[in-house]
Amino acid sequence: MMEERYGKLAIANIMTSIWLGEWDTYEAFMNDVPEGMREELTFHSFYNRDEVQLWYDNHFFIPGDHFVSPYFSSYTKNNEDEETRRHELLCLIGLYEKTAFYFPLEQDRLPDHFGSMTAFISSILQGEIKAEQEGNGEHLQQLGEIEAEMLTRFITPVLKPLLENAEAKINHPFFKEFLSFYAEMMSENWAEAA
Repeated sequence: MMEERYGKLAIANIMTSIWLGEWDTYEAFMNDVPEGMREELTFHSFYNRDEVQLWYDNHFFIPGDHFVSPYFSSYTKNNEDEETRRHELLCLIGLYEKTAFYFPLEQDRLPDHFGSMTAFISSILQGEIKAEQEGNGEHLQQLGEIEAEMLTRFITPVLKPLLENAEAKINHPFFKEFLSFYAEMMSENWAEAA
């Protein structure tokens, strides 16, 4: 179980660095990935830093023809009113506060950015590893429940709309593969491994 948590943490850290466009961090994480596992990260074979950096800005930072919003709130149902969206955002922030996760504030990121949400998953996994090492089953269970709520409430419900939005706008193979990988990890593999 511990080895599995370390594996999930490594994957979550890699996905966070991509969502945030932190290429030095991405490269450092990838250097630590064993060769056999690196092949499973299919997007990496398309990694060219200059291209990826340029297309990251076009896809996730600069609004335009190729822009795909990296924010949870962009994919909530259109018929939801502003009050409902605000409530969901407050619930997300409340989830962060349960574990004293202040990464979005420290990084000057919005809390519903996929990078912030994926960094939160990494933070939870670090807490789970520590709780397991300390034999704190109660805290481990609490963290597992927070992780499950994060996935079921804020990540998996918006994966399909995210992919649909990205389909017509993203042509760079690195990001096409990454979004596919991210959706698969978060919707299927993560739930199975939890």
